Formats: sequence, C-alpha cells, structure tokens
Amino acid sequence: MEGTAVPDNSVEIVSTLPSKAPDRSIKYVFKLPDEATFEAVQLWQWQQEAYSLCMSAQAGCRQGCTHCATTFARTPFVRNLSAEEITSTVEHVQKAVRSQQGPLTWVDFAGIGEASANWVPLATAARTIVRRELARQVHVTSIAPKAWVRSLLKPGSWLPDHFMFSLHGADLAQRRAIIPRADDPSAVLPLWAALADSRPVVLNYVLCEHNTRREDEAALVELLAPYAGRFSVLRCSSFNPVQGSPLRPSTREEEFIAALTRDLDGWEVYQHLSQARDTTAACGQLRAQVLDLPTPTVRQGV
Repeated sequence: MEGTAVPDNSVEIVSTLPSKAPDRSIKYVFKLPDEATFEAVQLWQWQQEAYSLCMSAQAGCRQGCTHCATTFARTPFVRNLSAEEITSTVEHVQKAVRSQQGPLTWVDFAGIGEASANWVPLATAARTIVRRELARQVHVTSIAPKAWVRSLLKPGSWLPDHFMFSLHGADLAQRRAIIPRADDPSAVLPLWAALADSRPVVLNYVLCEHNTRREDEAALVELLAPYAGRFSVLRCSSFNPVQGSPLRPSTREEEFIAALTRDLDGWEVYQHLSQARDTTAACGQLRAQVLDLPTPTVRQGV
C-alpha cells in the first residue's frame, strides 16, 4: 500500500505496518504535500468485532512527552492538520473497512499530536466524520489542560462521545516527568470531574519506574479517592519503551495495580497491557523510523 494516495490526492500513505495475528491492527504513516508526516492506526476491537481508528491531530507534537517517540523524532513538530486533511485520512482508511463492517466503530484522536492544541479543526472534522457516517462515534485523548477543559464546560460547546485524559502522576513533579507542560493534578481533577458529568471520562496512568513505587500508591489513592464514581475507569497502561526516552518500564505493575484495586473504593481499575513492546506499537515510533523523508516545511502560525 506504500505510495497510495487518498482520493483527493492530498494525503499519501508512505508506510504501513500490519500487526501479527490475531491482533489484526494496521499502522499507517501518511505524508502531506509539504512532506509533513503523521500516523493513524486501524485497530481491531474484539468486543465489538469491528475496527476503530486512532487518528493524529497534528504532524508532530509540541508537548515533549517523555514516553512518546514523537518527542525524539527528527521533526518533533511541523504543523497542525487541517479539518480537510483529517477527514480525508479517515475516509481513506474507512473505505478499506466499509466493505467488511460499515462505518468505523469510532475515531479516537489519540495519535500523534495533542488534540486540545488543534481543537477547532479537529472538532470541525469530527462533525463531518459523523455526519458522513465514516464513524459512529468520536473519542478524544488529551493531556487536558485547564484552559481547554474550561472552554468545553461552556454552554453550547461541542463535545465528543468519550474522553480519555492523561494523568501519569499523583503530583505536579511526577506528572511533569512524563508531560513537561502538564498542569497540577490537584488543579485539573475538579475540572475533569465536572466534564465527566456530561461525557464518560477515563483516566490513563502510564506505569513507569518513577511513578509506581510503594509511596506512589498511597499518594494516588489520596488524590483520587474523593472522585469515586465520577470517572468511568482508571486505566493503568504498560509503558512501551521508545528510543531516546529516559523512562523505564515499571517492575511493580502487578503490585501497584493490586494496591489501587484494593484501596480505591468506588473505582474500576483496569490494566492495559502493551500488545507489542518489541515493535513500533507506541505512538510516533513508525513515523520516526521512516523520517528519512525530506524535512517538512514548517508553516509558521499554523
């Protein structure tokens, strides 16, 4: 499929990586006319027996998260994707899926780039995706900065069907070890909980050596206990190591999750295992591998 273009010729597939059976997922790297690149992943959802799509919001990312391969790529950030580029990419992947199942189960903006940093084009594309029945739902994954969440809480704001917010630490220093520009968890959790009154919100916590110590168990329980019943689930995700990252996988995953399950009354704690720690499964890894492409032209102010 390499070199295949989307029907309007604005987006071209430059690399694909099918997962080994029985996963059935396919990772794509797309290239735009200005040589900017981004990823999308066609994911098999076993419970629904249907495909979803993990979609990028940007060509690269400015957040500098230390668990993400995009941070350590040759071109970490180039520009935002336009609404038309997002829609064209989803349409391309969905055409391959439609003959098997109809619309995608959902599109989750959880790929390369931060959804909140390109919100207006993303929201415009999302409405088009649902209106044209390219997908049944739209989900959004984000570091969920305070200003963005406040804007979503305003009357009349468009909201996706489902959110997942990146927590990754019980205090500011711990969270910023993974998300350098993150807000203090104690400051954002009340806003996240208010948004959870309108849409399901999952909290994601990536498991690393530095945030799964015994003392971290107690700190996280203390932070989250007041919010029992407000969020859908606490998802504890295995860390998939990426080249250049200073982080290391936790050796206490089972103990850490067992402690949270025991001590967090009213919470559902779910372990999300990396399906392929020895492959390019993590966000941005395949793009980083194929960045022998010409350096994209950085478009200022986009």
